[in-house]
Amino acid sequence: MQTQKSPVSQETRSRWWRQEWVLPAAIALLGGGAWLWFALGTHFAMEDSFITFRYARNLARGLGFVYNPGERVLGTTAPLQALLLAGLGAVLGPDRIPAIASVVMPPFGIAAGWVMYAALRRFGVTRAGAAAGMALYSLHPFVIRIGAGGMETTLVLFLMALSLYFLARERAVAATGVGALLVLCRVDGMIWAAGIAGAALLGRARRPLRQAAAFGAILLPWVLFAWQYFGSPLPNTMRAKGVTRPGGEDLLVNAGYLRSFAEWCVGGTGFGHDHPLLRAWLVLLALGVYVVARSPRRELWLLPAFAAVYPVVLYLGRAPMYPWYLLPMVLVCVFLGGLGIGQLITWVAAARAWPWRVAAGAAAAGVLLGGWGVASQLPREVAGWRSYMESEHSLRQGLGVWLKENTPANASVAMEAIGFQGYYSDRRVIDQRGLISPDVVKLMAGTGSNGLLFKRIWTELRPDYIVLRSFEAEENHHFNGGRLFETDSDRAAFFGTYREVRRFVGPHAGPRSQLWRLTLYARRPGA
Repeated sequence: MQTQKSPVSQETRSRWWRQEWVLPAAIALLGGGAWLWFALGTHFAMEDSFITFRYARNLARGLGFVYNPGERVLGTTAPLQALLLAGLGAVLGPDRIPAIASVVMPPFGIAAGWVMYAALRRFGVTRAGAAAGMALYSLHPFVIRIGAGGMETTLVLFLMALSLYFLARERAVAATGVGALLVLCRVDGMIWAAGIAGAALLGRARRPLRQAAAFGAILLPWVLFAWQYFGSPLPNTMRAKGVTRPGGEDLLVNAGYLRSFAEWCVGGTGFGHDHPLLRAWLVLLALGVYVVARSPRRELWLLPAFAAVYPVVLYLGRAPMYPWYLLPMVLVCVFLGGLGIGQLITWVAAARAWPWRVAAGAAAAGVLLGGWGVASQLPREVAGWRSYMESEHSLRQGLGVWLKENTPANASVAMEAIGFQGYYSDRRVIDQRGLISPDVVKLMAGTGSNGLLFKRIWTELRPDYIVLRSFEAEENHHFNGGRLFETDSDRAAFFGTYREVRRFVGPHAGPRSQLWRLTLYARRPGA
């Protein structure tokens, strides 16, 4: 004879399940498992993260806040992350900084989803809407990939979410202070920080003078230090990226740039700009804005306002179209989409006539299928990025290690990709894109083409070694557009000055691959 469960125990379990923390905890565990699976399956690390790693390592070694020892250039846009990793590296070992970042940075990304959930619930958003946004964010392949890459992006997202949480709790001073930390973490965080400060002034707990004091107390010491140490608080990368690429395309009229915005600025769905599911996603975003409009909390307008302003600022600022730049807007848009899903669920629950129930149920089912379609990309993402990282480690990291083991300690190396190669070579780097090399920025501003810029780099800056993608010299095609050598005499002069030392080929490079073959050139003795 079966014993029936008592109504009291069922009610207790139901009450336990309805506790506020259970649902987000379940989503966080599921998302954390997906992030861990991707990280262990790919060993993914982003090229740009190693620029900050090198700053952190030199600082932990006592060589200063520099990329090249003795050259005070602010070439990282993430000073807060560099300081955090340098502190941990000083304790655990400077050479362990990449491993430290791979452990420390992803949890910030997972926490960002949970804190966003808590903030929206404080704003009075339904549990379904907040949970849907958190699930979309935590299981999004693009978010997972960038989050596992070791960059400052996860810390940026966490600080965004934390400032919104304090805003929801009407703690204006704390929200503004976190906004200042966000600016230290990445300079474009100023857009969100300004929105937080403005939204706080619209709330009931505004404290203008205290907010300004908190913002200044956190940000001003860094500004004064950077001005004295680097000569400017603005990263040199902004100058380098702000200079129009010689011979390159004008970003303001680049149709490909605009198409990329169409794909990514609606939440980084990964759908093409003509994909039918993209239209459904736009409907969810519109429903999310509808939820914001009906909320009595005016501060919540920060979400759609940021989603509209952020890409415009990047566009007018002529920022290169790197998708990870848009991740702050992805965070906002996926949660807006989650609010749209929550509104659909509310309508389904409230619908009385069966045709409306069927229609709303079908829409909700379509949303779930679409979300599953995005999440189901993860296995393919893991396989593809595993191959990618195998090539990165053997090619760029391998080249850097070779330079460290086979070149003089005081050698200078000109290269375009200064992440893996620069970090593992531990040599003085002349950055052909100018991110950590102001001299290159000066040459770039007064040069009419990429080929002429390259000529001025090797003739005027005279690096001991030069790293090129093999196709650049073979096909006389500069990676950033145009010719590598403008004339035959330029080509002859280069090969009269430099000789090929070694070629590096990635393990997954096909016979026609351009990006997975590198050639190292050394300056001839006496040249």
